[in-house]
Amino acid sequence: MSLLQNPPDLSNITHPNWIEINLDALQNNVRYIRSLIPKSTKILLPVKADSYGHGSLACSYAAKAFGVDFLGVAHITEGILLRQYGIDLDILVLGACIEEDFPYLTDFKLTASISDKDTAIKFDRYLKKTGCSCKAHIKIDSGMNRYGIKANQLEDILEITELKHLQIEGMFTHLATADMPGNSNTEKQISRFFSVIDFLNSKNKRPAICHCANSPGVLLHPSCHLDMVRPGLALYGYNPMGATPPTCPIKPIMSIKATVRTIHEVPAGDGVSYGQYYVAEKPIKVATIAIGYGDGYLRGEYNSGCVYIKNHQCPILGRVCMDATMVDVSSVPDLQIGDTVDVINGDVNFKISMEMIAEEHHTIPYEITSRVARRLYRKYLWKNQLMRWDDLKKELKIKEFKEYPFR
Repeated sequence: MSLLQNPPDLSNITHPNWIEINLDALQNNVRYIRSLIPKSTKILLPVKADSYGHGSLACSYAAKAFGVDFLGVAHITEGILLRQYGIDLDILVLGACIEEDFPYLTDFKLTASISDKDTAIKFDRYLKKTGCSCKAHIKIDSGMNRYGIKANQLEDILEITELKHLQIEGMFTHLATADMPGNSNTEKQISRFFSVIDFLNSKNKRPAICHCANSPGVLLHPSCHLDMVRPGLALYGYNPMGATPPTCPIKPIMSIKATVRTIHEVPAGDGVSYGQYYVAEKPIKVATIAIGYGDGYLRGEYNSGCVYIKNHQCPILGRVCMDATMVDVSSVPDLQIGDTVDVINGDVNFKISMEMIAEEHHTIPYEITSRVARRLYRKYLWKNQLMRWDDLKKELKIKEFKEYPFR
């Protein structure tokens, strides 16, 4: 019988590499953060940039199940997509609002960030004219100099809170150096933000939800927990203080795995990979594994880094290629084609943790996770069961796409 008459079952197709997203670890991390903050303090999970590569739909629906109060996105398009798939949690658009955003913020019930008085006034007029409503949080620039109204522009901030139609629900700032213990800028930023809160309090205009704590803010600066916290890195399970094992019980959500595709002998004097930057000093056994910079695995320096196969450390040889990487497997017993390779997995060894790989490439874990290629297959651990996306959709009751969910 031909394949056309009896097509193969695509659910059984093999994948040369994949990501595992551990949603049980997300639940653990939410519980831990919840244990650090007052009972009345809300948690916002940042899900911008596809939850930094972890998958915004899966993480958003799981977060709702775990009692997270808010979601945070960078752009309105990210918030719209979540609404179109049935997410009904409050969604704060962290990026600055502009006039062209007004119809979308109102139609998709997104919470706006207000970074200047003029935009706030225009939005208030728009809401009056259309009869629509919208909640907003005022962004205060307490020293990062990215978005927001300067903390010393108190009269402008007060004027925004007095607008008749724009519902000022919250106010927030972002800490630039909270992950650097002892850095005086953090305390300066916190002090400036608290000064704004105190001023609005004195005018009976303090917004209900004031927030400034990112991950290191939550862990190191309990005085700034306030009404809501926004821990991204810690909720996704990575140490916000850099390339050391976390001292708190957070667990990494993402691991990246690949498979052995070929195994071959390389004699002494032969080079490996582009540029021949690795030359074997003695005969070695080499495996080509199905991971490369086309998958988001950083190319970095040649002859740098390692993977783990059967709990054995296997050094990377030469350059990482677009779709493949060669590693020394001379120490791995009974290696077979198709065997699983731990590429990034801090649970196996901290040498291949997201934090350590980020440190080796002079970057941060978020840059690695957010650059993971879409072609990598995704598996999800939910209630201790590893499952495909289609099965996870049923478990989390993820709704079908609806272009205009509130119409």
